[in-house]
Amino acid sequence: MADRFHVNGYIIDALNEVRRRVSKDLAPQARLNLKRHRHLLNKRNDSLTDAQQVQLETLLSYSEDLNAVYELKELLINWYDCSPNHQAAQAGFQRWLGIGRSYDIPEIDKALKTFVNWRNEITNYHFCRFTNGIVEGRNGKIKSLQRRRFFVQNRTLPTKFLIRDHGYLMLHMYLARILLPR
Repeated sequence: MADRFHVNGYIIDALNEVRRRVSKDLAPQARLNLKRHRHLLNKRNDSLTDAQQVQLETLLSYSEDLNAVYELKELLINWYDCSPNHQAAQAGFQRWLGIGRSYDIPEIDKALKTFVNWRNEITNYHFCRFTNGIVEGRNGKIKSLQRRRFFVQNRTLPTKFLIRDHGYLMLHMYLARILLPR
């Protein structure tokens, strides 16, 4: 099963590649505006404020390709959220792939190759809607604390942060990483 956030990362990468390509042909002010507000392209449309929505519409008006890739990203998110079961998910995923192919944008075509190769793993998400985002977030915090630990004189300090912020489980995971041989 492929995690939905990793899968979504491929379409966001394609979106950013299109943004970079489009920005080369824009006027300097438009290029600056697109660069300053690029984070709006990565956010879900339903989580934007009204002001951000207006700004996003301005960004998407710069290029049909940019608008198409953003629309495809939103369709993928809706597919993940709205597919009730695995069979419906497979049919919806095939429709989504067809829409992506119809755009004939090189960055999308490159990303769609990955989606086609991992089709079964991507659609298997709908058997059990499980994501490992929480575990990855905690592992990221542990790795961050490990990196910072090397620059601290009192090496018990990161352990105190772990106990305070995340409780016993995080302390156990942290100590296991440090004490167990690799």
